[in-house]
Amino acid sequence: MSLQPPAPQSSAPGAGVVSLLTDFGLDDGYVGTMHGVLWTHSRRLRGVVDLTHAVPPQNVELGSFHLAHAWRYFGAGAVHVAVVDPGVGSARRILLARSAGQWFLAPDNGLLDGVLDPDPEVWTVDPERVAVGPTSATFHGRDLFAPAAARVVDGAAPEELGAPCDDWLRRDVPPPRLEESGWRGRVLSVDHFGNLISDVPARALDGDPAAWCARVGERSYPIRRTYAEVAPGSPIALVNSYGLVEVAIRDGNAARQLGAQLGDPFDVLPSA
Repeated sequence: MSLQPPAPQSSAPGAGVVSLLTDFGLDDGYVGTMHGVLWTHSRRLRGVVDLTHAVPPQNVELGSFHLAHAWRYFGAGAVHVAVVDPGVGSARRILLARSAGQWFLAPDNGLLDGVLDPDPEVWTVDPERVAVGPTSATFHGRDLFAPAAARVVDGAAPEELGAPCDDWLRRDVPPPRLEESGWRGRVLSVDHFGNLISDVPARALDGDPAAWCARVGERSYPIRRTYAEVAPGSPIALVNSYGLVEVAIRDGNAARQLGAQLGDPFDVLPSA
């Protein structure tokens, strides 16, 4: 009996690694099924990273936020599969993109905003070229995205999966704006700890965070460096690991205690 030799591995540090980002949650078997498809249909797969499956259902903007702040920590050759897909089963397209040495698969709904470099290579995936069985109208993560990712991991040329594309959807998301009183932004994300993460970047603080405060609702909070600078249960503003201004409650939940939620106004103002 002859044994098939192992497939050659790319020297790219991220080759053979797939990340998954969805709004599927972990209560059902959807995510595990995608893992199974990847391992079954790829010979070069080395690992699957569950980036997050806790994106609020159909929240494309928040899915894009998480992907945009995570992909750069993977090596060249990594394949990122992002499925937050309110249009599943419709005529919306599936995109394959190559940017900064990494690969991205996502529905054509703006999920790749903030991810792709200014001159990416993008293709639309032909479902008939990647499907490995009957295709459900409600679970393209299993039937199209995971098989397509397996093909990319195994070295398929993008032209084997689809055709070049230059008209993918871009979302028109207003950035924070500078007004006379300071920066007017919004709550962009609420993390697992209940921290209120704004869209106002650290660079808006002119290199001196202590000269600014953040306002959510009717109260303002001086910007500090670490959570430990206030007593337990106290609110605090600071620049977080994303490089964005947030408001938190030390050892508490700011979203719950301050009654704030996604999209609420979030101002960053000069300290009095």
